[in-house]
Amino acid sequence: MNSWRARGIAASLMLLATYGHGWATRLLPNDPVDMLLFHGSAALVDLLLLYLAPAVLSGRLCVDSQRLLLASIVGNAAGWLLYMAYAPPVIYNVYMVALTYAQLMRLIYPDRHADPVRSDLVRHPGCIGGSRNN
Repeated sequence: MNSWRARGIAASLMLLATYGHGWATRLLPNDPVDMLLFHGSAALVDLLLLYLAPAVLSGRLCVDSQRLLLASIVGNAAGWLLYMAYAPPVIYNVYMVALTYAQLMRLIYPDRHADPVRSDLVRHPGCIGGSRNN
């Protein structure tokens, strides 16, 4: 089970990586080589987070986080290809913001496996009305 501390550390690492990468690449000019550097370094940051995830998280939450990070790596590769195809940047931007929010929501929202005392805080799919005693 992942504690709130582990979830907070993972969320903090991901936000720090996102804002750190944005700060480090903020002065890159808008040309193909520098955009390759931007998207490539973003993919490398995601790869680093992918390898760090098991050190902080465990179980299904770790797997889900790693899948979202893989989607981000693919999105960064596609982002550079879209840039080279002169596609509007809103496609890449919306995709990456949606992935970031999905990752943070996955870290914040506990699933049914995160409830150690089996309270009715989280509804269990096999129970009518969320109660196990029906």
